[in-house]
Amino acid sequence: MSVTLKVNRVTAKEIAAFFSLDSPGYFLARDAERAGEISGAADAIEVICLVNKLSEIELSTRIMRELKDRYGPEKVAEYLRTTDQDERTAFSLEAIGREQLLVILQDVANSVKKQSGIGTGTNDPTKAALKSKRAAKRRPPELL
Repeated sequence: MSVTLKVNRVTAKEIAAFFSLDSPGYFLARDAERAGEISGAADAIEVICLVNKLSEIELSTRIMRELKDRYGPEKVAEYLRTTDQDERTAFSLEAIGREQLLVILQDVANSVKKQSGIGTGTNDPTKAALKSKRAAKRRPPELL
């Protein structure tokens, strides 16, 4: 028996690019589920992908800002020409240094958590609860 999940806020391409269980998105989705702010696998997949996408954007932006401040726009252009993720990480480590990169990573994690609003009471847990109840009503009896 196969099951299809309907996700609204992310595409299949984004799921392929950003879904990872060993990621900031997973940990924030776990926290959101514990806070009752999401309900079900589709919501969790969306949160994981959206948080990971935001994290990647924030990290790249902060690395480019650091490179520009230290070395000027030429170094940013060099960073952008590096498309392989492992090469980009090595480039960042060499140019910025391990300690400063760790500071940037922690900053990004804090910023993304704050922007997501997870666990702060700003997300409406009643929507997740209502969605869960509606989904349970639609499930065939053999899945309950």
